[in-house]
Formats: sequence, C-alpha cells, structure tokens
Amino acid sequence: MTDINRGRRVRKFTWLFLGIVRDFWKEARLASKIGGQGARDRMSKRHRKRAIQFRETSIEMGGVLIKLGQFFSARVDIMPDEYIQELTKLQDTVPEIPFEEIRKRIEADFGRPLHHVYKEFNKEALAAASLAQVHLAKLDSGEKVAVKVLRPGIEELVDIDLATFAYLMKGVKRFTRFGKRTDIDLIVSEFVRTLGDELDFYREGCNAIRFREMFKDSKTVYIPKIYQDYTTAHVLTLEAIDGIKISHYEELEANGIDRHAVAFEVFQSYLQQVLEEGFFHADPHPGNLFVSAGPVIKFVDFGMVGEITEEMKLNLRDAIVGIAKKDAEIMVDAFEKLGFFRPGADRVPVINALNWMFDKFGTLNTKNLSYDNLVDIEEEIIQIIHDQPITVPANFAFLGRALSTLLGLSIGLDPDFDFVSATKPYVDKMLKPGSKEMMGLMTDEIKSMGQIFLGLPKQINDAMSKINKGELSVKVDAQSVTRALRRGNRRGRITAQVIAFMALLISAVTLFYLDFPTEAYFFSAISLVFAFSIIRK
Repeated sequence: MTDINRGRRVRKFTWLFLGIVRDFWKEARLASKIGGQGARDRMSKRHRKRAIQFRETSIEMGGVLIKLGQFFSARVDIMPDEYIQELTKLQDTVPEIPFEEIRKRIEADFGRPLHHVYKEFNKEALAAASLAQVHLAKLDSGEKVAVKVLRPGIEELVDIDLATFAYLMKGVKRFTRFGKRTDIDLIVSEFVRTLGDELDFYREGCNAIRFREMFKDSKTVYIPKIYQDYTTAHVLTLEAIDGIKISHYEELEANGIDRHAVAFEVFQSYLQQVLEEGFFHADPHPGNLFVSAGPVIKFVDFGMVGEITEEMKLNLRDAIVGIAKKDAEIMVDAFEKLGFFRPGADRVPVINALNWMFDKFGTLNTKNLSYDNLVDIEEEIIQIIHDQPITVPANFAFLGRALSTLLGLSIGLDPDFDFVSATKPYVDKMLKPGSKEMMGLMTDEIKSMGQIFLGLPKQINDAMSKINKGELSVKVDAQSVTRALRRGNRRGRITAQVIAFMALLISAVTLFYLDFPTEAYFFSAISLVFAFSIIRK
C-alpha cells in the first residue's frame, strides 16, 4: 500500500467521523434549548443522511470500517436509531482479490507449494469478505473442504484504521459532552478485542470445535469439521458443506423444506446456545446459515461469538427480582455488576428514572393496556439508555444484535411464528423432576400468555398474593388482545413482543419465589431476548 492510499484512507475515515461528531455536538446544543426529544426529532433526517454515508463509505473502503459499522449497529446505547437501521443493512461482501495473492499467503504459512498442501484448489473464490475470502479445495484424502484465507495486506489496513479510530475517539472523549458521559476507552478496547478475535483463525477454529461438540448429538443442527493440521493463524480449513441459504425461501419450498420447521429449529438452537451452554454464535445473518433436508441447520463462520457466564446469570436473576419488588436500587445493583455502568457513574438519575417508570406504568392492567402504552414503555426504555450513564457491555450488545437478526430471520421464514410457544419444548426439558404437575400447569399457561395477554408490573403483586395462598391463575380478555395483535404489521409485532416479554418476565418472578432458580434464570433470559428485540425496532 502506497503512502497516497494511506493518506486518502485516513482522510476519508477522519472526514466521516468528524461529521458524525459534529452532528452529535449539534444535537447536544439543541437539547439544551428545546429538550432531548425535540433535538432528536430535529436531527433525525441529518442522522439518516450521515448513517447512509457511513454505510456507503464502509462498503467503498472495506477493511475495518465494515466491521466498525457492524459493531456500532449493535450499540443501541450509543448510536441514534437512524444509524442502527442503516448499519444493520451493512453486508460484509467485497470484490475478491486475485488468486495469486491467496496462493502466496497459503504457501508462506505452510512453507511448501500449494499443490503439496491441497490436492485440488479452486482459483475462484466461493465468498469474499472484508477480512478474508473462501475457496473450495480437496485434500489428499479426497475430502472436500472450504479454505478461509486472511486477505493479504489486511494487517496493514487494520493498523491504519485502528490507529485512526483510536485517535479520533480520544478527541471525542476530550472535547465532546458525549465523550464525557460515555466510556470511550471501553468502546475502543471492545472493538479492538472483537476485531482481534476475528483475525485469529486459531481462535475461530477452537470456537467451531466447541460448537461441534455442543451439537454432536443433534439431528437438526450441523457444525462443519475443522482440519487442525491444515489450519494456521491466516488459513482455516473446514469441511465443505452443502445446503440452501436460509433466506432463499422459494428454494426451500421447492425442495420440500418446511419454512416453519426451519425457524423453529434455529430458535431451538439459540435457546440451547444462550441458556444452556452460555456460548452463542453472534453473527447469524443469512450468509452464515444453510439448510438441508430434515431440516438440518448448518452454521458457518465462527469468528464472532459471545458468552454468558454463571455470574451474569445470577445477576440477571437479581434484576428480575428488582422488577418484581419495584425496587430500582436492586435493579441498578444487578445491572452495575453486569457492567451496564461505567466506573464512577452517578446511579441516582437511573434509579429516579426507573422509579418514575414504576409510578407511571405500575397501575396498568389487561383492561386498560393499549398499544400506545406499549409504545410509551418502549420509548422510555430507549430514552433511559440514551440519557443516563448506561453502556451496554459487548456480550449483551452482541446478544442483542444476534437475537434481533434471529427474530428477523424467523419472521421472514414464518410471519406467524410464535416465539413463546416455541419455548415449550425447551421449558419441558428444563423442568425439575418431581414437580411436573405444578410446573406443567405453569408451562401451559405461559404458552397461552404469548397468544393473548398480560398486564404490567402491578400484575406481579397480584401473582405474588395468589402464590402465598397456594394458587396461581390468569384471567384474560382474549378477544380484545387478539384484535390488537391483528392490527398492522409493525404494530402487531411490537405488541406481541412486549406481551411475550411481560408474560415471560412475570413467569421468571413467579419461579424465583417458588424457589426454582434455574427455571427463573431461563425465563428471565428469554424475557431479555424480547426486550432487546423491542428496543432495536
């Protein structure tokens, strides 16, 4: 790469980010005059235009900018909604580089000619992305493989872009109000770590091996084999798979594959990844999932993964208890332990905001719950995230992005897909022996909740009262809720997701008080899935 290219790259990167910072600064000034919501409304068109510029510049420049756009598309705590919508469209597809450069990279890594490494090697790339490209090949054993090769020269691009990004973010931290209330150092370090993981093919190979072990007994999920003897820091060799791209709906139907069954099995696989294993594929976009008869879901690309630790599970449960008790301090304690607050952040504004929400929405019930109420709650959650000293930890940001993508895939496959009913097989699996009768009743009611109802926090107190009396029942105005769910596409989707969120949240609280901690975590984590999907709409 010449100095001219380096200079041009730095200039375009800098110009883009200075524009973004200027827009943020202008919104902050407007907010001091007309309020936060008025400033956001006034700046909406400007943010949309800048977000489109970000997406188009990323596609043009490739390299780190595409990954940076994807990283920020998951950060609802940082970026305005216009950026989230535009950057979510960003596809990591770029023109392939000449075969000769790929050959030199492979031969340098293995120390011998290409034909001594692979019996056959397809010169035309199967897929080309910003960091690597994939070629089909064949081993001496006759096994067909896919060879993922790090793009030659990408290390230099990464060095240039990361240095520019870090320098610009230091300026944001020092000179802007946004930088003073946001943990800029954490954002930079999280992105650097995430990018480093994707550049490390040894690590990606280990991730794939872990997923393959996770699903080794599954008849509906398949993870390709990794050939460790043919893998280096820059070359990853894995089993070649066949199948139909999961978003090619007509092709699925033409091959007799049930789209609802595909959506169901993908959803089940994520229940296992997130709730049972605490280790999940963080980039389930259509290019990374293929389907064959059965259906069998085949995952590829294991560079971006997330983890949910045991400590995170316990803190999630504590947050649910805080909601049940309408105790904002318990909630804030739990989220602080989860990493949602930067060191030294003032907790008082967040506690006050949560208490205000409890006061405002705590009297809602199934009779007076409306779509407008649901939209109000959605907007208040987003406003708290943007206005208060809250930052979403990387693992939760990746989880939100993965689950949002997953929900979109599921609805694309089956517009009537019932997420709550789809949890029933996993619920049955999670139930403790010896408590089948009581827990079976709760499972059946939870399934019906997702189709017809539930109220908001005040309803929790009624549930607790009934538990103390040894009974648990739910009364619902099914017709009114069913009518609400049929209104409009977006309106219906948001309503259904919020209802599912509240149903599962109340179930988590109930299970906690019945002393079923594992099941309480299960339902609290599922409710988090729906919370992320609502916030990202």
